[in-house]
Amino acid sequence: FPQDGILVSPEQKDNLVWSLKQGVDAVGGIPHIERTPEEAYESMGLVFDLAEKYDMMVDVHCDETDDPTSRHIETVCAQTQDRSMGGMVIAGHCTAMHSYSGPAANKVISAIHRSGVQIVTNPLDSIVLQGRFDTYPKRRGLTRVPELLQAGCYVGLGHDSIVDPWYPLGVGNLLDAASMAVHVCHLTGKEEMRRVFQLLVCDNHIPFGGAPKIDVGETAEFLVHSLADPLDIIRLRRPPSYVVRNGQVIAKNQHPKASVHGEEFETGCFEELH
Repeated sequence: FPQDGILVSPEQKDNLVWSLKQGVDAVGGIPHIERTPEEAYESMGLVFDLAEKYDMMVDVHCDETDDPTSRHIETVCAQTQDRSMGGMVIAGHCTAMHSYSGPAANKVISAIHRSGVQIVTNPLDSIVLQGRFDTYPKRRGLTRVPELLQAGCYVGLGHDSIVDPWYPLGVGNLLDAASMAVHVCHLTGKEEMRRVFQLLVCDNHIPFGGAPKIDVGETAEFLVHSLADPLDIIRLRRPPSYVVRNGQVIAKNQHPKASVHGEEFETGCFEELH
């Protein structure tokens, strides 16, 4: 991923090609950082050319800005559709969509649905980074998750940064990202929260050929949670009790307990209070 752009210097392009030859899974780009709109457009053509040449997926940091004129996602969708690469292209962030006019957003969402590009929102970073130049009211800055889902677009939910200059917090728990999306996108209806949970266990796996199958004879790869209801899983955001990888338990977590007047109970579980 060429974080500072591809065409800002000859070395950047050379370094990108060198990296691909070393063996990676996807080609990255960041069109809104390129020096001019023309170079942003050219950079996306280069990214897709390289993806086809090396038989790789595309994962673009796209329109991560509050600028409503930043619409590079349209170029990503056009390249994806023209090359029949639907299901192989991810556009992360797309926060500028938060600031598009209604007609512009509708046009872009239609292009996303038509092309098969998956939009991955990163709520923890976006709520921290976007709206920094606003006075009041301050924009929340997440992409239009409810509208994308309603249109039938592929949507993913990411954590992004962990303890770095862009996001100084985080523990790598995607349930934190899910909880933030529920709050910031007003997805607090029961079915809406269940849909957000499905983003984690189903939609997030689309670029990798789908979620691992849980069936006899399949390789065991899954998380075991201590709660059955997805709404409680999002609400309490506990780490999974067990992490199973390649048929082996590779991690375990014990959940905190509290004691009130000598009575011990699991924190947050109202049904256990008497």
